[in-house]
Amino acid sequence: MVRVLDVRLKQTGIDDDLHQYRLPASAFIFVMQGQGELWVDNEVWLCDRFYVLHAGKGARLTVRSREDLNVYIVLYKAVLPASSLREFHMMIQESDPFKECWGFSPAEPLVMLDLLQTMREHWLKPDDGLTRLVTKGDFIRFVHAVLQESVHRDGELSLSEQIVRHLSRNYRHSFSLEALARQLNYSQQYISRKCKEQTGLSPLDYVIRFRMEEAKSLLAVTMATQQEIASHVGYPDLMYFSRMFKKYTGMTPGHFRKQYGQSVSDHARNTSKSSVVLNDRVRYHFQVSDIDYQFQWKGEQKMTRVNQSFYAALLLCLTMIVTACGGQVNSGSTTGNANASTNSTSTSQELESTPSSETKIVKTAFGDVEVPEHPQRVAAISYLGTVLALDVKPIAGESFLMSSPYLEGMLDGVTDVGDSVEKLLELQPDLIITHNGQSEVVEKYQKIAPTVSVPYNQFASIQEEMLYFGDLLDRRDEAERWNEQFEKDTADIRKKVQQSVPEGKTLSVMQEYDGTVFLFGPKSGRGGRLMYEIMGLKPPAAIPENMLQESYSEFSLENLPEYTGDYLILTTEASLQELQADPIWGLLEPMRNNRVYLWTENQSWYRDPIALNKQITQLTDWIIEAATR
Repeated sequence: MVRVLDVRLKQTGIDDDLHQYRLPASAFIFVMQGQGELWVDNEVWLCDRFYVLHAGKGARLTVRSREDLNVYIVLYKAVLPASSLREFHMMIQESDPFKECWGFSPAEPLVMLDLLQTMREHWLKPDDGLTRLVTKGDFIRFVHAVLQESVHRDGELSLSEQIVRHLSRNYRHSFSLEALARQLNYSQQYISRKCKEQTGLSPLDYVIRFRMEEAKSLLAVTMATQQEIASHVGYPDLMYFSRMFKKYTGMTPGHFRKQYGQSVSDHARNTSKSSVVLNDRVRYHFQVSDIDYQFQWKGEQKMTRVNQSFYAALLLCLTMIVTACGGQVNSGSTTGNANASTNSTSTSQELESTPSSETKIVKTAFGDVEVPEHPQRVAAISYLGTVLALDVKPIAGESFLMSSPYLEGMLDGVTDVGDSVEKLLELQPDLIITHNGQSEVVEKYQKIAPTVSVPYNQFASIQEEMLYFGDLLDRRDEAERWNEQFEKDTADIRKKVQQSVPEGKTLSVMQEYDGTVFLFGPKSGRGGRLMYEIMGLKPPAAIPENMLQESYSEFSLENLPEYTGDYLILTTEASLQELQADPIWGLLEPMRNNRVYLWTENQSWYRDPIALNKQITQLTDWIIEAATR
């Protein structure tokens, strides 16, 4: 669901910059007419005439320029409906494209400018019930124009951006134009010229500006001595620092502190985070009553290249939100980032014991991780059902998994931490289990406790999954007993199923959502793992093999008859009567012969050991009965 929250046109200049404006929502920033610096948190993008920039909620935006700039700012909010596929919700949790920061100089800026002008004109009109709808349409067309250009770009930073970013990150160290030129493989003269063209300052003067702005901030808001501040910003010699500071500001450091200093308690009440460059002097306020202004600090985004997979994720999300998707889309592209870093490791992610009796080493895609030999306070951010099946009571879980109907009555004492690092920190876990494959997320967890990241679909079978976590949690015996009992129970059931289902009959596992159909294979929930992997049933031969290798694949309704087997397990919110009355679904053989099993996503999504054990009875009883009709 997309909402445009505000459309503003801001004029900035030398004395009227946007400084440290904390974006209350995701935003597109479009700059026109002149040169300037666009700072998002502590990263810079350089604009010349036209530039389009995307930033997420909570980011700090500053526009610096030596001339007047016209800046369009479009604030928007994009939220997945609660009824969307849970895989999409998990994708948003792992890598939210609406919070990413990226920018580029458009090849056709006038197209975007025209759309923005139209959007603003519509936004300023009184809302007659249609105005906001028209504005939303303008916004979608603008996003389409932006993404159409961005997906064909390699995301390389310009030389000027490389220079300015290098200086902003290294200004405390001794400056050498020769070393910078050698690193960037350009002459010193060329680098100086490019820097001055963009900023109006030579590289050395630009470094001095960074140092002096940081010194001003520290003098104003800390009790650090002048010598400590001088050394911190790159001047070991206090006398030299004092001369440079007076030359830059017109007053000595001591005089500056007396005039502008504030107590540390005053500074603590200041809601903005001080920056080495950007001073919190001016706020640009949006008059929007329904925008959440609460600031959430994400940390510095280190970005030297625009990630093309991000564009794919954003395009997918916006397409899902605006209209029903069409055509065949391989779902692997939406989860590729989470899986790519782990596919190169062995499926079992082998556990190796160390000579220490207290810890062991886990080999992961993020390197060797030392974990407790006998963990006592396990945070099961993922694999909650698997941990519980091993008779381990975790101290924490996350909302999706804790809402499982199959875990009802088993979660007393388990805290729902959602995606809050702060809540997790308070619980003091000694081991964190997650499926998240993003290094920056895993690094945050690792600051709290040893973290093991295992992507979903990593294991070839549920038995392998149990053995892995049995070793990790010092529950190997429990895992082997569970596997033995599971294999014994399923062997009897599998024999009954295969005797009941006539040879050559096929089964399909699908989900219907808002006019779109998704196909699920043996690696997925929705009954796919259970019926294909465990019961040994076969999908229709017409289904391409690559679609079955993914967790799920979207396909066109035109292929529905071809991909539907003799039996159908369907996740849907619709009733059987509604589907049978539908001109497409009603013609399918399983619908006509009453060989379809309907359940909701809240019942079908889960595929952990506890859920599987409870689903087996339901699904196998159904197909045995359906086969005898």
